[in-house]
Amino acid sequence: MAGRNKHTWTTEEDAKLIKALLELHVSGKYGGADNGFKPDYLKAVQQLLDVSLPNWGLKAEPHIKSRMKTWKNDFNIVHDMVYGTNTSGFGWDTDKCCVTADADVWDEYIKSHKGAACFRDKPFPQFDNLCKIFGKDRATGLGATDLGEDVTEETKEAHMLMWKGWKILLKRRKKLLVAIVNAKGLQQMTPKALIRKLQKK
Repeated sequence: MAGRNKHTWTTEEDAKLIKALLELHVSGKYGGADNGFKPDYLKAVQQLLDVSLPNWGLKAEPHIKSRMKTWKNDFNIVHDMVYGTNTSGFGWDTDKCCVTADADVWDEYIKSHKGAACFRDKPFPQFDNLCKIFGKDRATGLGATDLGEDVTEETKEAHMLMWKGWKILLKRRKKLLVAIVNAKGLQQMTPKALIRKLQKK
């Protein structure tokens, strides 16, 4: 270990950490990855590691939290290549645990995604398990929470208020559309014909 806040994780430690995270994920006690873990999840992970790796001295902060942030960043990069809606030509080799693509696909993608370069011909053995832990369709936008951060009541309340705001806006737009249709006497038109009619207005 180099200094208090830096730790070079070994293959054995990574394996034990993955096992602990999967155990918590399956138990459901600390919430699923898609919704973020509860604030005390880091301590729960440390307790499991204290049993599987006694006297290792791995602490919730900074060691486990730092490792989780690194994994989340790596996971997002690889996930976007393999499952992203705006990427093509990439695949995943489950035997070699690495991203696959033709050389020209890699060359073009790396031009605008510098962080992906390190995964070219490099295994990412934790990816399949991280798909279970973080969620295969990784959280983005509304409701997304970084596992390296605590999920506070304020965060949950903010997400709820945002969602309620969207629902109110959609409801008002629906009422406005109904009013336009009624005013123009277009109730009997088919949906496609109605859309074409309104687009011309």
